[in-house]
Amino acid sequence: MSVLIRWPGRLGFWWHTRPASETVRETVRLHCAQAWSEYAAVLHLGRQGVSYEVPGRRRDGTRRRKRPLRWLARLIVVAVERLLTSVVLLPVLLPMLLLLEVLDGVGTVDAKSWEFGQPRLVLAGGSETHAVALGDHLRRERHDLWLVWSGTRVAVVAADVTRSPRILWQADDAAQHDIAPSSGAIDFADGSTVSFVPSDAELDRLREYDDRP
Repeated sequence: MSVLIRWPGRLGFWWHTRPASETVRETVRLHCAQAWSEYAAVLHLGRQGVSYEVPGRRRDGTRRRKRPLRWLARLIVVAVERLLTSVVLLPVLLPMLLLLEVLDGVGTVDAKSWEFGQPRLVLAGGSETHAVALGDHLRRERHDLWLVWSGTRVAVVAADVTRSPRILWQADDAAQHDIAPSSGAIDFADGSTVSFVPSDAELDRLREYDDRP
């Protein structure tokens, strides 16, 4: 059950996606705007895993040919842990999901806030690129993530109601990159990319604020 301790918003393979706190959003915006001395747009990513599509790296970001036995043992432990957690929780999850659907129908809760599978940032590119540097700086982060960008900078910030903003990764040449939050993509000038799936609420906000939320 340790996965439930590390990820309190998780039940087996189901992940709870919380709506963005507007108070935290403005705190993140102010933090970056003051540091950069310019307006900063802010997009809520929430809690994200990281998946690598990078030569020489495994999906979880570890380097190939580096401690393969240790990596294999860890992979087996994680797989068994997840399997046991899901089996144990299955009798609880099925009636819970049914209850969620019923409550969603009467407007008591939002069943769409539960997703099957962890949301992930997908990184693609060479080993010494912006996308890989981004992933290496945030793949162990357990707080909500925010994508922040301005005319000159782009960053990923960790912050939620229990934690003050902290810049995990930053690039100072934002004008050279194609940042398309409504498409869930950042195409860096070095050819690497970061892909993600924006929530419906964030897409609505992007449309409302003309891609500068």
